[in-house]
Amino acid sequence: MSFFQNNLRFQIIFPLSLIMAVMLAVLSFSIPILVERNAKQHAIHTALNSLKQLKVLRAYYTKNIVKKVQDIGVLTPAIKHLGEPDKIPLPATMIHDLSQLFDENGSKLSLYSAYPFPNRQHITLDPFQQKAWLELNDNPSQIISAVNNINSHTILRIAISDQMQVQACVDCHNNHPLTPKADWQIGDVRGVLEMSIDISSQLALANTLSLWIISCMLIACILLIILFYFLTGKITEQVSNISQGMISLGKGNYEIEIPQDSTTLEIHQMYTAFKLFKTALLERQALENQQQVFETEKVNSLGRMVASIAHDVNTPIGISVTATGFLQDEIELLAKKFASGELNEEDFESFLASSQSSMTILTRNLSSAADLIRSFKQVSVDQMSEQAREVLISEYFKEVIHSMLPKTKRAQVTVDLDCVEDRACFIFPGLLSQVITNLINNSIIHGFAEQNGGSITLVVSAQENEVGIHYSDNGIGIADDILPKVMEPFFTTKRDEGGSGLGLSIIHNIVTQKLNGHIKLTSGLGKGLTVDISFPVLQAAN
Repeated sequence: MSFFQNNLRFQIIFPLSLIMAVMLAVLSFSIPILVERNAKQHAIHTALNSLKQLKVLRAYYTKNIVKKVQDIGVLTPAIKHLGEPDKIPLPATMIHDLSQLFDENGSKLSLYSAYPFPNRQHITLDPFQQKAWLELNDNPSQIISAVNNINSHTILRIAISDQMQVQACVDCHNNHPLTPKADWQIGDVRGVLEMSIDISSQLALANTLSLWIISCMLIACILLIILFYFLTGKITEQVSNISQGMISLGKGNYEIEIPQDSTTLEIHQMYTAFKLFKTALLERQALENQQQVFETEKVNSLGRMVASIAHDVNTPIGISVTATGFLQDEIELLAKKFASGELNEEDFESFLASSQSSMTILTRNLSSAADLIRSFKQVSVDQMSEQAREVLISEYFKEVIHSMLPKTKRAQVTVDLDCVEDRACFIFPGLLSQVITNLINNSIIHGFAEQNGGSITLVVSAQENEVGIHYSDNGIGIADDILPKVMEPFFTTKRDEGGSGLGLSIIHNIVTQKLNGHIKLTSGLGKGLTVDISFPVLQAAN
C-alpha cells in the first residue's frame, strides 16, 4: 500500500478518478434538473411573449377599431357577434374567440375575472385562477406560474394581469348596461390572461438530452483516465530525472546536466526551469560577491570622506588652539600687571582688543568645524543606517553638499543648488546622500580630471508623490560609444589610476532597486554630463 501512496502515477490517477466520479455523480443529478428547468423557462418565456402580444393586440383593437366603430355608429361592438353583419366582437370577446383557436393548436388561452359579465357568471374559477386573480390584483406586474401533471401530461400555466390600458375600454365597461362594475379607471386589473401549454414533449426531449450528455461524459472520463495512465508513466520517468538533477544541484554539484529527452512542452519547460535555476544559483553567488564589493566601496567611500573631513576640520581647530594660547598669554600678562599695580588704562584697552580679536577667530573657526562635523555626522549616519525618515529636502541637500565641501574646494569645483524650500518628504536620506556624493565624486574624478575646476548644478523638485533631481556638470562628458556601459558594474576608464568602476553602478542600483525610481544619463564628448533621477515619496505609515 505504501508503494501506491508514494507512486506519482497513483497519486495522479486515483484523485483524478475520484474527482471524475464525484463530478459525474453531481452532474448526473444536476444536469437533468438544469435541462428540465431550462425547458420550463423556455416554455414560460414563449407563453409570456404570446400573452404580451395578445395584450398589445387587444389594446390596438380597442383603440383603433372599437373606438372608431363606436364614433361612426355603423357597427356595434357586442358579445354575440357571430352571424351578425352589423356587429363586431368586444375586445374581451375577441380574446375568448382567440382562445378557441389556441385550443386547436395544443395551447389553451383563458381570460377570467372576479367581475364577469352575466353571460360568463356560470364559470367557476379553479384554485390556480383564484390565486392568480388575488395576487395580480395586489401586484399587477408579477407573473404567476404553476406546473401540473394531468393524465400523464405536464401542463404549464402562466398568468398575467389584464389591465385597463385605454380610456375607450374604461368608458365601454363603465357605460355597458350589463357591466358588473361601473367605476373602472386606467390601470385597474380588469381580469387575468392565462395560457396553458402542454410541455410533456419538451420535457421528454430534455430527459433524452440529459441522458446523452451524461453518457458522453462517462465515456470521456473513462478515456481520459486510460490516457492519463499511459502518459503519467512517461512523465514520472522524466520528472524523476529532473528531481535527481535538482538533488545533485542542491548538494553543490553545479556541473550536473540532465538529458533533454522531453516529449511534451511542460516537461521541456521543467528542463528549462532546471537550467534557469542553475543559472540563478550561479548569478546569485555573483550578485552576493558584487554586493559585498558594493558594501566595501560604500565603507571605503565613507572612510575617504572621514579623512577629508578630518583634514579640513584640523585647520580651523588648529587656528582655534593658537588663538586660545594667545588669549591665555594675554590673560597671564594682564594678571601680572594687575598684581604689581602697573596695570593702566592703555594696557587694559589693549587686552580687550586682543581678546575680542581672539574670540572672533575662535567663534568663526569653531563654527566652521562644527558645521562640517554636523553635516558629516548626519550624512554618515544616514548612509550606514539606510533608514527612512522625514527630512526637509532643501536642508538635507545643503548638508550633503556641505559635507563634500573639503573635496570640492580642493578640486576647485562649485556646486549650485536650486531646490524647493520648506518641502518635507518621507524618504531614504542615506540612500539619497550616497547617490549625490557618488555623482559629485564621479564629476571630480572623471568630468574635471583634464581641466582646472568646474561647476555642478543640482535642480531638485518635489511633487506630492515624487522627487525629481536634475544633475549636470560642465566636464569633459562621456563618449557616445561607452555611455551605455558606464552604469555596468566594474566598468571604468581609469582602472590604471585606481578606479573601481562602481560609482555609477552603485547609483543605478540604489535608484532603480532601493528607491524604486528611474535614472537617465545624457552626455557627449565636450558636452558635460546630465543625470535625471526620479523616485517616489514614501508614505510615513509604511
